[in-house]
Amino acid sequence: MVMPNLYGNIVNNVCAGLVGGPGLVPGANYGYDYAVFETATRNTGKSIANRNIANPTAALLAACMMLDHLRLHSHASTIRQAVLASLDDPRTHTPDIGGQGTTSGAVQSIISHLPRA
Repeated sequence: MVMPNLYGNIVNNVCAGLVGGPGLVPGANYGYDYAVFETATRNTGKSIANRNIANPTAALLAACMMLDHLRLHSHASTIRQAVLASLDDPRTHTPDIGGQGTTSGAVQSIISHLPRA
């Protein structure tokens, strides 16, 4: 969908809520000269700051979108596959998606799914 920023924010927030929350959904804003990649919602996360419970999925998937935009598709695909594979392990689910996992635990799980160089 293409729409002005205000309506885009509203639709982003509603859609993120439908699929599990802001910790899961990446977002992108494209202009003529620049592109910005971020989590789909603009939730500042003050209530979870310094508690090691933030879900890193949306930020990492946004990074994958940036890599795709930069035509670094193989890197994006490798990271995206590791992120998605880690979601299969309920032990790493953070509280926002009904688990008791931690941010660092989720990141370690993602790293463990990356191929060794």
